[in-house]
Amino acid sequence: MKKFLLFTMLCISVAFIYSCKKASFKELTPLIVAPPIISTKIYYVATTGDDSRTPNAAKNPATPWKTIQKAANNMVAGDTVIISGGTYAEKITIPVACNGTAAAPTVFRNKPGDSVKVDGGNTGAVYEGLVTLAGSKFITLKGMGAQNFNWFGFNVSNANDIIIDSCFTYNTFASGIYCNNVTNLTITNNNIRKACQRPTRETNGNGTQEDISVVNTSNFLISKNEVWDSTVPGTAGGEGIDAKGGSHDGEISNNYVHDIVPLGIYIDAGSGEEYNIRLFNNRVFRTAGFSVAGELGGHARDIYIYNNVIKESTSSGLVFQSVGNGKFTNVYVVNNTFYNNCVNTPQTFLGDIGNYSTNTANSNIVIKNNILYNNTPAGRYLFSMWYNILSSHVISNNAFYVFKPSNNGANSFNTSNLTAADILTDPLFANAANDNFTLQATSPVINKGVPIALPSSATLMFTKDFNGRDRGTTNWDMGAFEF
Repeated sequence: MKKFLLFTMLCISVAFIYSCKKASFKELTPLIVAPPIISTKIYYVATTGDDSRTPNAAKNPATPWKTIQKAANNMVAGDTVIISGGTYAEKITIPVACNGTAAAPTVFRNKPGDSVKVDGGNTGAVYEGLVTLAGSKFITLKGMGAQNFNWFGFNVSNANDIIIDSCFTYNTFASGIYCNNVTNLTITNNNIRKACQRPTRETNGNGTQEDISVVNTSNFLISKNEVWDSTVPGTAGGEGIDAKGGSHDGEISNNYVHDIVPLGIYIDAGSGEEYNIRLFNNRVFRTAGFSVAGELGGHARDIYIYNNVIKESTSSGLVFQSVGNGKFTNVYVVNNTFYNNCVNTPQTFLGDIGNYSTNTANSNIVIKNNILYNNTPAGRYLFSMWYNILSSHVISNNAFYVFKPSNNGANSFNTSNLTAADILTDPLFANAANDNFTLQATSPVINKGVPIALPSSATLMFTKDFNGRDRGTTNWDMGAFEF
C-alpha cells in the first residue's frame, strides 16, 4: 500500500511539474502579429506617393500613389480612393470606367480631417473643368478642393447619381461647380468662394455662368452650401446659385449666399419648361437678391419660394424678369423675410418685390405672408411692390414697414391695393442688428398669415418655418419664422 501511495504521489508531482513547464512555455512563446488587413476596394493617394507602384501596393496606406488621376485610371465600380492632405498640381478627368452602381458607388474623398487642394495653376480653357466628370454614374466626390483654374472648378455633364459633398472651390474664372444634363444630383455642404472671377465674356459670347450652375438637370438637391466673397460685377455671370435651362424637380435649401455683386439665387427657365422647384430656408445677404426668369421665352411653373431671408440686397429683393418674355405660372412667394434691401442710392427702378414681366399668359403668382421691412434712408428704394400686370397676381396678408407705394403707371401697387389682412407697422424682430429675425412676443404679425396649400390641392405646401418649428394648420405667422 505504501508503495502504491508513493508511486501515486510521484506521478502527481511529475504531472504538476510538466503542467508548470507547459504554462511557462506558452507564456514565453512570441505572439504572432497578423499582417494589416488591406481592403481590395480602397486605394490611397498622397503627395509623398509614387505613381509607379502597382495597384496592389496602392491599397496599402503606407505605399500610396502620388496623383489622384493615377487612382482614377485604375478604379472600378465600388472602389474608394482616400486622398491625404496637400496640394495636387494636376487636372483630373474621371473616366467612365470608374462608374459605380447604386449598390456600389465609386468614391473619391479626402482622408478625414485633411485638406485636399487640386490646384490648376491659373491654367485652363473655356468650358474646361479642373475636375471633370463626363458620362459618369454613381460617383461621389467628398472633401476635395479645386482652386486657381481658368474655368470651372468641378465640371459634370451627361451624368447621373452624382454627389459633391463637403468640397470647396476658390478663385475660378467661371463656376465653382457646373453641372449640365444630370439626373439625381446632390450638391451639399460645399464652400464656393471667389467663383466667376473673369469680369468679361469670351469673344464668342460665352459667359462665366454662375458660382453653382445646374443646367437641364432633374431630381437635384443644392443644400447647406456657402457661396461668397466676389466683388466681380455680373456682366459675364457670377450669380450665386442658378437652376436653369429646363431644370426640374429640385430643391435649393439652407444655403448661405452672401457678399457677391450679382444675384444671390436665380431660377431661369431659359427656352424650356422649368418646374417643381422649391427654394426655402436660404439666407441671401448683400447680393442682388432673388430672380425668376425665362430669358429665352421659357416657362417657369410650380416654383415655391418660402422661408427665406433676403437682406441688404444692392438691387431689388426679388424680381420677375421681362427678358425674353418668359411665362410664369403657379409661382409662390410666401413667408419670406425681406430686410432693408435696395441699399444702393438710386438710380434705377428698384424695390422689395417687382414683376417686370409683360406676358399676359402669366397666372397665379401668389405673394402672401411676407414681411417687407425697409427702413433705409429716403431715396434708397422706390417701391415696396410693383407689377406690370395686376390680373396674374394674388396678393394679401403681407407686412410692410415702411410701406412705399410705387406710383408708376396704371398698375402701381399703392394703398388702394392693400387689404384688411395686410399690416403696416414694425414687425418687431427679436434682434435684427444681429441677424435674428425671429419675432418678439408682442409682434403684430403673429397669427396674421394664412396656410398655403399646393395648387388645386388641400395639401399644405410646407409645414415648418425656417427653424423647423411647426406652423400648424391655421393662423400662420408672417415672415420666415414662426413664434
